Amino acid sequence: MKVSRVVAVALAGAVLLAACDGDADPGADAPAPTAGEAAAATTGPDDAVTTTAPPGSSAVPELVPVAWPDAPRELTEVEQEFLYAPGPYAGEAYDEEAAYQAVLAMEPGSAAEWQRAIQSQVQGDYAEDVQAAILFDPSLSEVSDGPTQGEAPEVEAVGSNHFAVVLDASGSMSAQGRGGTRMTEATSAIADFADTLPEGSTLSLRIFGQEGDNTDAGKAESCASSEVVFEGDAAGQGLQQALAQVQPVGWTPLARAVTASAADIPEDASDGIVYVVTDGLESCGGDPVQAAEDLAGSGIEPVVNVIGFEVGDADQQALRAMAEAGGGEFTDVGSGADLEEYWAQEYSRMMDAWSEWRRAELERVQDEGRASMAEASEVGQRLMDGAQDEGERAMDLASRLQDEEVVDRATGNEVWRWALDRKNEMWRWALDRKNSNWRAAYREQTRTWREVYDEGSARWSEYYRQQRGD
Repeated sequence: MKVSRVVAVALAGAVLLAACDGDADPGADAPAPTAGEAAAATTGPDDAVTTTAPPGSSAVPELVPVAWPDAPRELTEVEQEFLYAPGPYAGEAYDEEAAYQAVLAMEPGSAAEWQRAIQSQVQGDYAEDVQAAILFDPSLSEVSDGPTQGEAPEVEAVGSNHFAVVLDASGSMSAQGRGGTRMTEATSAIADFADTLPEGSTLSLRIFGQEGDNTDAGKAESCASSEVVFEGDAAGQGLQQALAQVQPVGWTPLARAVTASAADIPEDASDGIVYVVTDGLESCGGDPVQAAEDLAGSGIEPVVNVIGFEVGDADQQALRAMAEAGGGEFTDVGSGADLEEYWAQEYSRMMDAWSEWRRAELERVQDEGRASMAEASEVGQRLMDGAQDEGERAMDLASRLQDEEVVDRATGNEVWRWALDRKNEMWRWALDRKNSNWRAAYREQTRTWREVYDEGSARWSEYYRQQRGD
C-alpha cells in the first residue's frame, strides 16, 4: 500500500499597487499558509535541514553560490538562498519528469541530500533581480536650475539668478531726456530694477566709455575703457553708490564691453542674462554683432538683450541685429519711465518662465517617480513569482517521492517541509523588499515634487508681487 500523499496548497500572494498618480501604498501582508501547509510546518526551526550539507557516497553535487564580490553588505541567509547557480529545469525550462529522473539518478541517501538534489534541478535564476532589489536607489535626477532669462528651460539646466547689466557711459548719455539726463534716467531705472529682483539674486554692473572724453584726443583712452563697478547681492547698498558715481564722458566701445561681460557671470552659472543699455552705436571700430554672437556661443551661453535709449531708426536696426546675434531681444525706450516698463515686462516673462519650469519639472518628477516605483514592483514581483514557482515544484517532487515509495514517510515529510519553509521565507523576503523599495520611491517622488512646487510657486509669486509694485 502506498504512503498517502501530503496534499499541498501553494502559498500565493498578490500585492495590488496603486499606479494612478503614485499615491497609494502597495503594502500587503503575506497570506496565511493553508491548513495543509500549517500542519506540515509545525516542527520548530531546530528540525530544519540545511541545503548545503556535504554529500555522502551519492552523486548529489554541492550547490554553487553565485559570486557577488562587491556586495554592499553581508547577505542574510534567505538572501543567500536566492543566490545559487540556476538548475537545468528552472523557470520556463521546468520539466517535472526530467527533473524527477535527474534527482533519482543522483541516488541521494539522507533527507539533506534529497533536498540538495531537488534544489540543484529547480533552483531559479534570481541573481540579477536580487542585486537590483538590494541596490535599489529611489533617487531622481537633479532638479534643474530655475530660469533667469525669461524662457523655460528645455533639456539642459539654465543658470542661477545672475543679471549682468552693461551700461553705456559715453558722452551722449549726458544729453537731456524727458526726466533728466539719459544717464540719470537709466541709472534710476536700473536701481529700481535691482531693488525688486527676487531674494538671493546677484547682479553685476559694467560701464564702458567712462574714461577719457568724447574728443579725438580722448578717444584712445575712452575706447579702451570698460570696467565692472559693482558685483554682488542685488539688494545691497553698493549698487546705488556705484550708479551715483557713473559719469558719461567718452566714446562707445560697445563691442569691447560685450566681450568683457563674459567674465561678469559667475563660474557656477550654466548661463545668465546680459542687459546692454546704450543710446548709440559702436564708435571705436569694434563689431558688436560679432561680439554678441561670440558671447552667446561661449560656454556659459548667456542671452544678450539690448535696450536702446532714445536711439534713431538706423541705430535701432544695428542694435536689433546685435540682440539677435546674442540670442536676445532689442527694445527701444524713450525715457526712464519706458525703461521701467521694460523691466516690468521682464517680470512678466520671468513669471511665465517659472510657471513653465514648475510644470516641466513636476511632470519629470512624476514620470521618474512612477518609473522608479514600477521598477521596485516589477523586480519584487518577479522574485515573488520565482520563489513561489520553485517552491511548488520542489514540494511536488518531494510528494512524488513519497507517492512512489522512493523514500519513507519521515524523509518525505522532512523534504516537503523544507521546500515549504524555504518557499515561504524567500517569498516573504521578496514581498518585504518590493514594498520597502516602492515606499522609498514614493517618498522620494513626493519630497522632490513638493520641493519643485514650492520653489516654482515662490519664485512666481515674487515676480508677481514685484510686477504689481507690492
